[in-house]
Formats: sequence, structure tokens, C-alpha cells
Amino acid sequence: MRSRPNPKVVRVVCGIAAVGSLTTGAVAPSSVVAQSSGRSRVLIPRDARIDSTVALATFDSVWRTVGTSLADRGVTRVDWDAVRRELRPMAAGARSNDELRPVVSAMLRRVGESHFAVLPSGEASGGAPAPGRSPSALGRAGLSLRFAGGDLTVWRVDSASAAKRAGVNAGDVIDQIDDYIVPALEVRDSAGVRRTTVLTSAMRALAGDPASRVRLVRRGANGAREEIVFDRDSVRGPVSRFGNLPPLPASFEARRVTLDDGRCVGVMRFDYWLPPVVAPLDRAVNEMRSCGGIVIDLRGNLGGVAGMMMGVAGHFVNEVRPLGIMRTRGEEMRFVANPRRATDAGEPVEPFAGPLAIVVDGLSASTSEMFAAALQSLGRARVFGERTAGQALPAVTTRLPNGDVLMHVVADFVAPNGARIEGTGVNPDEVVPLRRSDLQAGRDGALEAALRWIERARPNTATR
Repeated sequence: MRSRPNPKVVRVVCGIAAVGSLTTGAVAPSSVVAQSSGRSRVLIPRDARIDSTVALATFDSVWRTVGTSLADRGVTRVDWDAVRRELRPMAAGARSNDELRPVVSAMLRRVGESHFAVLPSGEASGGAPAPGRSPSALGRAGLSLRFAGGDLTVWRVDSASAAKRAGVNAGDVIDQIDDYIVPALEVRDSAGVRRTTVLTSAMRALAGDPASRVRLVRRGANGAREEIVFDRDSVRGPVSRFGNLPPLPASFEARRVTLDDGRCVGVMRFDYWLPPVVAPLDRAVNEMRSCGGIVIDLRGNLGGVAGMMMGVAGHFVNEVRPLGIMRTRGEEMRFVANPRRATDAGEPVEPFAGPLAIVVDGLSASTSEMFAAALQSLGRARVFGERTAGQALPAVTTRLPNGDVLMHVVADFVAPNGARIEGTGVNPDEVVPLRRSDLQAGRDGALEAALRWIERARPNTATR
């Protein structure tokens, strides 16, 4: 009898499959090489020798686990037995993780869904680092990249980073990062798999050890190509370890913006849905209750612990509301938001009743998409920005015989209105494309659109 992970009891993580490649240049180690095609990716560290017994045991474990996931969700489009017959002989010939992981990667690509990934041993759990690399070797380039039209463009530059000191500016077009030459894209390629693949490679190229050198070829406002060289910084802020996942940034930012009419708007953002974010987020909501509105900025937030969205949503509803359903064959788990009527200190409060805006982009994935879709479908929030990643399958992690960690899907997810997010994403109520001219002028079009909507909204709008 096959053993099945029970979605009612497992710790579900969403969106973390891409942590090694789609962050702001802060997590993926320099010893990792990613093989990416479509939406499943295997991250390859330095070589580790294995024998055929371990290679086949690892391949078979992945094949069985993924096959169970497909069967439990009623997915029949893949001839999984044929995949095994084709690829298992290649796994039998593997004598190292370098040789095995491309075979496993090829198997995962056949699924054609997000959240199937292998995280390398050591890097997956924050365990032993690669030779010559300290356990805390998390370097950051201090900048984030997005597509503006068909150009890979600097979206944000940390004000205290070496990149800023070296003269990198928001709106710069990046043509090359070290040895990685950014391929030319058509405007139509700047959405979907092609965009994600290029972003993956670019952000991986930005990653490395602290104090290691990175070389950029950029085009600034005058259009001239220029080479910039600077040293990577160390990651600032808290880092969280959760289960078998690699160390992840757990920073949380909150600030107030004053509208023309004198009212304040609370703006908060965080990189991942991880437990260390809970307390500062709760405090921020409590401190912003008097504001005219709240903006939750989920751009670049790849997901995290799915259950966290229930507690966060509870700050913004005044009655029990459904957030979505996670389904496997014959089983389901309902995500429900309960109104938060007391602070952690026990003080009575009412859920925030003012306008709520959520800002997203093409790197808002999984738990971020589930949260945005839920509050949008309930009519509780208005969504601004660009269509999300469309990668929203709940997943868990399992240790493999070779020491790697397999992330695999355990269920499907539908929003309260029955809409499936996987493959389609969340469409904003107000689409605000990222424009290079806005970045160069220091404008944030999506956030500004959200603030304008709040300013027009009637104060103290009742929560639905």
C-alpha cells in the first residue's frame, strides 16, 4: 500500500521551490548551478560521488512520490510508467549527484507543474557548506531585477548597498552579469516561462559569497553601455530556517505614507511567508488601525507557509470567511479566516475596516497568490500591479536517499470563487505595467495607483 502525506497534518509550504534562484541575489550560493526548463528546477551543488544503488534508490523515491501526488489529484495526462522506463537506465549510470540530478530534473519537467523541485543536500537544510564556503556565506548584490518591456531592468537598489555606491540605479538595463549574457527577448517574451527562466539565470548570477566581486554591464539613462564592478555585501536582517528548506530572509518592513488629505496609509512588505514575520506584521497592523488604508506589497514574495494567510487575513475580515480549499482525491482542507478581535497582549480590537490594497507582480507566487486571490474574490481587497506567477500548488518536503530534499505537490488549491490559480495566476483589478521611465524617475506606478485608490475611497469603509 502506498503511503500518502495527509494534507490535514503536514506543514505545507508554497512557493519555496525557487528560493535558490528567484530571490534578490541573496540566497543562492555560488556553488549552485541550476538546470531549469519550464517550472520545475533542480539546483546542482558541487559534485558528490554516489553508487548505482543510491542513484536508483533516489530516482525510484522521486518517481514513487511524484506518482502518488499525480494519482491523488487525479492527474492522468502523464504516462508516469513510461517516464520511468525511459529515464531509469540513465539514473542507473549516474556516479555522482552532478550526473543524477539532470535525470531527476528531466523527470520533474514531464509533470509540467510548479512546486516539484530537488533542493541539494547541505544547502537544503542549512547543513554542511560546500568546501571553502562558510555556513553564513550568504552574499547579496543589493539589487532586484524585473522585466520592463523586453529589457531586464534594475527594479530596486538597496540604498546602503555596494551596488548603489558603485552607481547602479533603478531603471538601468542589465546586459551582462559576470559571464552570463542576458539573451534578447521580445516584449511578448517578458511574461511567462521565458521571462522566469531569464530571471532565474540573472538572479543566480548575482548571488555569491560576501565580499566576492560581481561585474555588471549596464545601460543607463543615456543608453551607453558601461561596466560596473563591486563586491557583494552580506545579507542584512533576520534569516529563518524552516524544516528542510534552505535559510531564507525573514525581513519585514512597514512604513506610513501621508495622503494629501492628511490621512495615513500603512504600507508593509516581506519576502516570504515565514513564522518570524508574524509578530512584526501583527504589531504593524495594530499600529496602523487609525490609518485611512493599508497596502500589502507582495511583489517578489515567492510564498512560504500556506497556513499563515489565515491569521493575516483575520486582521481584515469581521466575520468568518473562506479563503480557499486545498484538495486531494477524496480529501480537502479548508482555509478559513477568523476575525482577529484581540491583540497578542489580550487587548480587545476590531479587525481593520478600511480599504485594503494588495500589490503583486510576476514574482508573487504561491501563498502570496492564494492570499491575494482569496481577498480579491471576497471583495475585501483590490489588487494592483501585474499578473502573478501562477504557481500555487501546496507542497511538502521529503528527504531522499542521496541526502537531497524533494519538494513535491500534495494537493491542488482553488480560491473561494472556485478559480484555480495554478497556470493562470491572479489578474489584478488594476493592471499597472512596470515602466523603465517610472523607475528612472523614482516613481512606483503600482504603489501609487494603490494609494490613489485609497485616497478616493470613503474613510472607514465597512469590512465585507
